[in-house]
Amino acid sequence: RTRRHQIYIHSKMMIVDDDVALIGTANINQRSMDGCRDSEIMMTSWQPEHLATEESAPKGDIHAFRLHTWASITGQMNEAFRNPSGHACVRAMNQIAHENWQKYIADNTVDMESHLLPFPLEYSDGEIKPRRGLKDGCFIDTKASVLGKKATLLPELFLT
Repeated sequence: RTRRHQIYIHSKMMIVDDDVALIGTANINQRSMDGCRDSEIMMTSWQPEHLATEESAPKGDIHAFRLHTWASITGQMNEAFRNPSGHACVRAMNQIAHENWQKYIADNTVDMESHLLPFPLEYSDGEIKPRRGLKDGCFIDTKASVLGKKATLLPELFLT
């Protein structure tokens, strides 16, 4: 049984300092930015009356939207999420990802309540390697290499 299910998401989202949210389909590449190849859309939200100050963090709808999004991804609402640049938040996110990774690489398949996983690669001794816990450097369920492989049929130009 697969431990993952395919989710195809073409949209992108960026939330900056709980002040600005950008949501849309545009990629940062020639096809999207050219203006005559792909159809793209982008929505930007900014609440100048709720910007961060020296005395307080932003508390507007963008802040609430980020908290809701993080709760959906992590499967929990953690008080540390209110301050995303704080050490407590970073530790909480890393802990959730680590716990999920342990479930993902375990022998028995379990339903996961959170979608947060660490990237399957590690950088160590000047080299990119599969994350520890992966047998033969492959995803547990599909047996595909996390490093991928170089295309032999199509030139790299067509794959970008």
